[in-house]
Amino acid sequence: MNAILTLCHFCEAHGPRSLFCTFTTDNDEHITEPSKASVQCTGCASLGPETVLKSTDDDGTIYCSRESVPSADVTSFLRQAAIRSITCEVNWSKDGGIVYFSEAQGHVLSFTFQLCDTRARGLKRWFSILVLMKDKMLLLNITPMLSEHMKNIAAELQKLAVAVFDEEQKICSQRALRLRTGRNDFGQSRSLVQLTGNKEIFKLLHSHFSWILKAGACVFSENLYTSQDLLKKISPIIPILESNSSVIESKAKYIPMRVLESMLSNNVFRVMLFCTLTGVNIQMQTNFRDPEEILISFRSLLPEFDSSAKHKKPNTDPCIISEIEHGNFISKWMQTLPVNCPTLMKKIEIAIKNEHFNEAVLRQHVLSLVLQWQGIAQAVKSTMKSSDNKTDSVKLKQILGVAQYDETLLKYWMDAFCK
Repeated sequence: MNAILTLCHFCEAHGPRSLFCTFTTDNDEHITEPSKASVQCTGCASLGPETVLKSTDDDGTIYCSRESVPSADVTSFLRQAAIRSITCEVNWSKDGGIVYFSEAQGHVLSFTFQLCDTRARGLKRWFSILVLMKDKMLLLNITPMLSEHMKNIAAELQKLAVAVFDEEQKICSQRALRLRTGRNDFGQSRSLVQLTGNKEIFKLLHSHFSWILKAGACVFSENLYTSQDLLKKISPIIPILESNSSVIESKAKYIPMRVLESMLSNNVFRVMLFCTLTGVNIQMQTNFRDPEEILISFRSLLPEFDSSAKHKKPNTDPCIISEIEHGNFISKWMQTLPVNCPTLMKKIEIAIKNEHFNEAVLRQHVLSLVLQWQGIAQAVKSTMKSSDNKTDSVKLKQILGVAQYDETLLKYWMDAFCK
């Protein structure tokens, strides 16, 4: 993960400062080059300017921890981030994470916490763990994971600091001493090693920070796409729909919808479109044209279409389409089209009349409408299965825009095409 993890603290003499940084690199100079930050007291020191902790992953990634990062610009920004994280960008609960952004320098996730210190003002010292990253969306996506592990690290440091604090209080109660003497000269801030009583504390932090960087890279990956790559993702050569949810096989031959409407007449076309979408069985009697070709063209508007599949049909009277003289077609159906047809049928008819859609665009637009209603049917059926409360599915239908005249289509699709 391309990010920098930093431990910051509030120094009584020098204010908020960065103590310890961990980052990934493939440059050996970052391992040998000394830290550029000038350490001014024991509280602001961690590894020392010449010490670098290094871990190498199996894939060759180098995790490097040091007192400061090699870049002067990044060091300056970390100082500003340390000031913000400990002074103004603080969670209401005092201990907690918060995210703030800077398009120019980078985006920061900050987790602020306190450690007990018998020599500190108020017997506590402010610390924060920062994650600096350039990718805003990646940072927002992994913030829950990062916050959880940052909280665990803070809790581990607090546990160690409490143990040291309790031992020192047994020797001499600083609270009672300050009340009795009025002493307010606290001296230099103590190092994290002294606060926790663990000489290997920075090696422990290096392992924690390195693991977070590796885990973040495993959870979400960053990819760089060229303009051509993006165009291929937006408009791929093959249909965007998955193979198991596509509405027609790529090798199947179908008649364009505008040609079907012209060939059948608008009235017959609308009847066949309604019957296809609502599951009414259609029987064709033709003299000069293969009826299967016409039926396949209409069935291609159904989810998970397969020419050999036998979809579940409602118990309704069949619709018979007959070809008479001069290539004209008539429909024989005991029922009539409703005044309000299903929403999907209306949208398909509107798309056919749209002169700005050529046949290829029209086809893809209709496929997207079909996939949308397949998703609606699946969502409603899943809700009905998982909830005993019928009002839940009613509310969902209202949210998804399902009207009363869509119920026939919806029921057929839920029974035939939804798991």
